[in-house]
Parts: sequence; C-alpha cells; structure tokens
Amino acid sequence: MSVKQRSRAGTVLRHRNFALLWSGQAVSIAGNGAFTVALPLEVLRLTNSPLDLALVVSGRALPSVFLLLLGGTLVDRLSRRFVMLGSDIVCGISVSLTAILIAAGKVQVWELFLLSLIFGAASAFFRPAATAIVRDILPSDLLVPASSLSSFSESVSQYLFGPLAGGVIVAASGTGWAFAADGASFAVSAICLAAMRNVTGAKAARSRILTGMIEGLRYCYSQRWLWWSLIAIGLANLTCFVPFVILEPLLVRNVFHAGPIALGCMYAASGAGGALASLVAARRQPPVRRVATIWTAWTAAGLCGVVIGLSAWLWMSVLFAGLTWGLATYGNILWLPLIQQATPPELLGRVSSVDWMFSLALSPLGTIAGGAAAGAIGIRLTLIAGGALATAAGAVLLIPGVRDPDKQGLARQPSHSRVTS
Repeated sequence: MSVKQRSRAGTVLRHRNFALLWSGQAVSIAGNGAFTVALPLEVLRLTNSPLDLALVVSGRALPSVFLLLLGGTLVDRLSRRFVMLGSDIVCGISVSLTAILIAAGKVQVWELFLLSLIFGAASAFFRPAATAIVRDILPSDLLVPASSLSSFSESVSQYLFGPLAGGVIVAASGTGWAFAADGASFAVSAICLAAMRNVTGAKAARSRILTGMIEGLRYCYSQRWLWWSLIAIGLANLTCFVPFVILEPLLVRNVFHAGPIALGCMYAASGAGGALASLVAARRQPPVRRVATIWTAWTAAGLCGVVIGLSAWLWMSVLFAGLTWGLATYGNILWLPLIQQATPPELLGRVSSVDWMFSLALSPLGTIAGGAAAGAIGIRLTLIAGGALATAAGAVLLIPGVRDPDKQGLARQPSHSRVTS
C-alpha cells in the first residue's frame, strides 16, 4: 500500500467513532464467519438433507424481505447507533441460547431455523443503519477509503480468520463452541457501539410509515442507473452468489468428500480474495467510469462461479472461490460509496434498505432453489448454470441510463454530505 493510501487509512481511523464502529464490526464479523461454518455442518449432522440446509439458511433472508423497507424508514427517523446496538443484543442472546441447546444435545432443526429468522429480522434494521451511519461520522472524501478498510476487515474476519477458526473449533470441540464464540463477538460489537459519542445525522420529516417507505422506492425508481442495477444485482444473487452458501458445503462434503477444515479453507480463500481486492481498491483512486467498473467485476465473478462448477480438484475450486469473492468485493467497495454520495442524506437509510432488499429479496427462493436443484441435477451443474446467469446480468450496462453516473462524472464530484460513522 502506498504512503498516501496508508495515510488516508490512518486518517479514517483517527475518527474515534469510525474506529469504534470498525473495531466492533471486525470482531462481530469474525464470529459470524465461525457461525457460517458451524450452521450448515450442524444441520447436515442432524438430517444430512440439502433441502433442510436450504430452508435453515434461507431463514436469514426471509424476514429481511418483509422488514427491510420498514427498517430503512425507521433508520432515517431514529438513532442509527441505537438501532445497531439493539440488533447486536438480540442476535447475541439468540445465538448464545442456541449454543447452550447444542451443548445439552437438545437442539433441533426447527430451532436452527428460528435462529436464522431472528438473525434475518435483526439484519433488516442493522444493514441500512450500518450503511447510513458511515455518512454521519466521516467526511465525504473518506467514504471510499472507509469502504476499502471495512471490506478488508470483513474479508479477513468473515472469510479468512473466522472460517478457519470455526473449522478448527468444530473439528476439535463441536459446533456448540463456534456458536458460543459468535455470541461473544456480538457482545464486543455492542460495547463498541455503546462507546460512540456525538453521532448525529439528518432526520427525515415525520410522516406515515407507509409514506416514508414509498418515498424511498420512488427515489430509487427515478434513478435509472440505480433501479436497473438493483434488478440485475437481484438476479445475480438469486442464481449464483446466494446459493454458494449451501452449494460450497455440499461441494466440499459430497463431491470432494472433505471435512470442516477443507470447508474453512474454501471460505478462507474467499476472504483472501476479498482482502486482496480491498488492498487494490485502497491503492487506486476511484475509477471515473465507476458503474462500468463495478459491473465488469461482478460479471467476471459470475464466470469464476462457472469454473468452480467445472473444477476437477478441490484446490481449483478453492482458488476460484477466492477469485469469485475478490471480484465481487471490488465491485461492492465501489458500489456503497456511490450510493452514499449520490443519495440525499435524509433518504439514505431508505435507499440503503431498498438496495439490501433487492440484493436479498429473492435470496430465500435462491437458497431453496439451489438446494432443490443440487438434489435434482447435481451440485456441479447447479453451480455452472448459476454462474452463467450471473454473468448474463452484466448486460445491464446496455440499458440506457445505467451508465449515467459515469457520463456525469459523479465519481469526481463532491457529495452533498453534512459531516459532523
């Protein structure tokens, strides 16, 4: 990383509130990485059913489909920090109780499904708050460096350290301890959020909840680049990236006949790819043609998904899993600051919720369909078909209006920020 870029990263962390937010999230995300390894293995231990696995995993997305617009509307009216704090507390208690049930040998699949539902409901409020609060606590010229830094820690924590630790914990002590570690990580995140001070943000005018939700949707629809990109993102997630959550464990366990450490290595490769993408983004200025760059990266990620399905060796699948998430991460790093810069502050929570909704709305269907397809046509063919459809989603660049931010030079314009996460 260049001296200039190290200086910019250091400047971001000199903002006390962002340093606390970043630190707490890094620990919490590491806990979620261990949880990501433990949850599918616990379900497969109980039933060995791909469909049961799909149902449990999809439970995290189901509540988000119905609650994200409500969550975004409330985030624009309430303290974003307190919304995140409440979410962490609910998730921490839930996953800790599940760890106790596993330790007692009394856990059942429906209880794991209920845990997923609780996680999904809490994330419907946490996600738009986490996106919007960064705009509240940082100057606009630090949004992309902050996105790179957050993405780096997420990649290392969720896909590298967390999964590796989760695989080792599960192999040595069982899934219950991995769930317990996730519960402790939520406590750390909550403490960091509680320590933040003087966080202020623009508040939306008071109106009916439904009116506020419609305002967010109306704004997104009025921005063709945003609306059509959201639709294409939904398609790519539905067919390719969401099913990876269950297809990767099935590929490792049922195709390559490997164990939890191998699954942890696959997730860790994804983390390494994401971390590398974060470093690349940190070394470079944001591209002028940001929308085109974002979709080029996401299209290439879909192609890598096809290769995973074709891979004859486990090491090859692990390698291309890293490439897939590296490319996807690079697009994400550029995408979030673009929304933060282009959206009026009082609408940012709602626009973020619409973004998350389109990304996740079809996730339950994608997860269930991925599990059903894996059972019907095979794991490899499901991966190949999903990757091909995600690649095709890149054709969104051909739709008039999608490249408008590139033509307007939005990446070079200062945002309409009102800086005081």
